[in-house]
Amino acid sequence: MNPIKMNLVVVAHPDDEVLGFGATGAKLVDRGETVQVVILCGNVDVRTLRPTNEELYADIVAANQLLGFDVPVLGAFPNIRMNSVDHVDLVQFIEEQVLRFKPDRIFTHHPGDLNDDHLQVSRASMAASRLFQRRNDLTPLGSLHLMEISSSSDWAFPGAGNAFSPDTFEEVSDFIDLKIKALHCYRNVMRDFPHARSIEALKGLAAYRGGQCGLGYAEAFQTVFRTGV
Repeated sequence: MNPIKMNLVVVAHPDDEVLGFGATGAKLVDRGETVQVVILCGNVDVRTLRPTNEELYADIVAANQLLGFDVPVLGAFPNIRMNSVDHVDLVQFIEEQVLRFKPDRIFTHHPGDLNDDHLQVSRASMAASRLFQRRNDLTPLGSLHLMEISSSSDWAFPGAGNAFSPDTFEEVSDFIDLKIKALHCYRNVMRDFPHARSIEALKGLAAYRGGQCGLGYAEAFQTVFRTGV
């Protein structure tokens, strides 16, 4: 990946940003880039074992601060019911963040994820990413990438024809432990092996992605489009 200044990470729920982008984001911050997270379901009010509002916000801030990310933008869209929201409302909320932060790259969910909120955010992010093509006052977006989320991308239904298919890999050997530490900031999110959100499974996935591209531990992404060279 070429050095780029502003990375906008658009996700459905707290912890998605760490699962899909935690190690890569920490690496980008370490080399001087900015990572701005946008969480559309900021309150995840129907999450199992959900902490109090104050605890959840503290967890969000702690996890993102540990990785060096800027303070996240939190939306108030309904958790696990985002398909009840008008698509245009999701798109316009994300477009507001695009206008505010003027990202060089956007990272978001893959539309094939098992979690339907991820699908809605992915579709809305793809629409919002084209804002520069509908206006003359915006610099073209450098690229749009899809992330994989453990316990969602890997739990997608087989044979649906829309599986996560990575084409971009970021070596994160020096940052994988920091990603796992950040996930532990979210109480009740991590699980024991063999759950996909266990330490063993997360490191195993990073090792597998690294093996695919001849690197050490890696995070993988699927490119929707990239402008320029």
